[in-house]
Amino acid sequence: MNGRTSNPAAGFFRWGLVAAVAAFAWLRFSDNIADNDLWGHVLYGERNLAAGAIERTDPFSWTATGQPWINHEVLAEIALGGAHRVGGATGLWLLMIALSAATVLWALRQGAAGDTDQRWAAVLLLGASVNFIALGCAARPQLFTLLALVALFSALRGFFGGRLAAGSMLPPLFALWANAHGGFLAGLLVLVVAAVSEIALLVVPRLAGAIPFAPPSWRPGWMRIAATTVISILAVALNPWGLGLLRWTIASVALARPHITEWQPMALNAGNAAFFIVLVLSAAGWIVSRRPRRLWEAAALALLAAMAVASRRHAPLFGLANLILTPRHLADAFDRIRGRIASLRRLAVQPAFQWVTGIALAAAAISSVRASMAAPREHPWSIEVPRDEYPVAAIAFIRAQHLNGNMLTFFDWGQQVIWELPDNPVSFDGRLDTVYSPEIMEAHWALSAGQRITPALHLERARVALLPTESGGIDLLRAAGWKLLYRDPLASVLVPGRAASPGHAADIPPVFLGAPAVSGRVLFPNAPPALADPRRRANR
Repeated sequence: MNGRTSNPAAGFFRWGLVAAVAAFAWLRFSDNIADNDLWGHVLYGERNLAAGAIERTDPFSWTATGQPWINHEVLAEIALGGAHRVGGATGLWLLMIALSAATVLWALRQGAAGDTDQRWAAVLLLGASVNFIALGCAARPQLFTLLALVALFSALRGFFGGRLAAGSMLPPLFALWANAHGGFLAGLLVLVVAAVSEIALLVVPRLAGAIPFAPPSWRPGWMRIAATTVISILAVALNPWGLGLLRWTIASVALARPHITEWQPMALNAGNAAFFIVLVLSAAGWIVSRRPRRLWEAAALALLAAMAVASRRHAPLFGLANLILTPRHLADAFDRIRGRIASLRRLAVQPAFQWVTGIALAAAAISSVRASMAAPREHPWSIEVPRDEYPVAAIAFIRAQHLNGNMLTFFDWGQQVIWELPDNPVSFDGRLDTVYSPEIMEAHWALSAGQRITPALHLERARVALLPTESGGIDLLRAAGWKLLYRDPLASVLVPGRAASPGHAADIPPVFLGAPAVSGRVLFPNAPPALADPRRRANR
């Protein structure tokens, strides 16, 4: 695809390819389903904006009353809360689109900064990586980590390439990053691995001849690199919890999360095929390439690849880093095998083939754009709440029946409950170890799995329960004397038996609903929640 040509078929094919990749990226990055923590992030951001201060103890849970709250995503939540204040659900969606576009286009620009073959390699690599990069591009604080990671690689390439000013940007980057999202720890690991790699080649010059990597292109001295790294690590302390936040984040990463899908290993299946194909082809490109290979780039990319395999949550980080660092090697690898695929190349330059393929690509682009505005999306320019993922109908039942009081909550739905039911303090929610003790977390994992009810739950204090209909915890509660009041295919509502619950709750006739209760989507709330006023705390 290199070089310019006046062949209209070739031009149409190229534009068709670009349009197909761009439209597919739009389809995936514009996905408008609410993340299960979005209610909380927006609420906490709005409370911080209203109070002009950061809350340090829990105001929402009855199982963590008065406990310290390490709300380590303050800057991201203020941005989300501000976007919601200004534009409601549409404001959140626009912020998501803006951050996603800035991140991906910046990474693409860095990866495509070379000859024509490298630019096309970057475009094709983006198309192959869209699915797993998009895993991190929901309206959530992780968006800020993705943008910060691209900024980190940009700064490192400049710093190790001889621009001292680029190195001076690293400490303020980490100071901001640590206040926006816990992903700053991944950034620190990349920084340390990159610095150690460069220092090793500077301190032991013979190492460059023993391994197939280019020596440093300049010699700032290992002390400058080490000092910049140490100062960047210390800059993380510029947050409300100081260096304690770094210690807490390290401990949090090691925390078991058995019911959180994105923290599980990247399974070798059809759904993850794109990731593993990109991983294998990228590794082959690095191995075959004749272009200079920098040790720090290879080490950082290998680190992020290993993190992605260990936890699919980190796949977007690998995808973006790979988009920045690998296109030049893929382009050179392709150049080396041109002679072996001469017959395919002759076919590819035939006008008939280019017209047919270009039309197919254009059709694919149109199909992706249409899909981005069609069902199941009902409000494509706003954030939506699918009724088959979130207990919209069950919460409406709880509100209608005035079932107020301490609530046993399913982890995924806790922050939605905080927003929608301000008179129902939660027992557990997506804040996880930022506020809850290990005993409380383990008690809820055991309840959800239908294993046991532990004393840490203090079941006698609960007045209502909202659990998935398929949860084994429902059988445990019913065996403990709780009454099932509501059930639909997604969620169930229970209250304690007559002796332990208000007479009103015990006398409510059970309601059982079918598929219509969990069909379709609703708009994420445009109005601020009742608890957005920091003077109000959940009534325990």
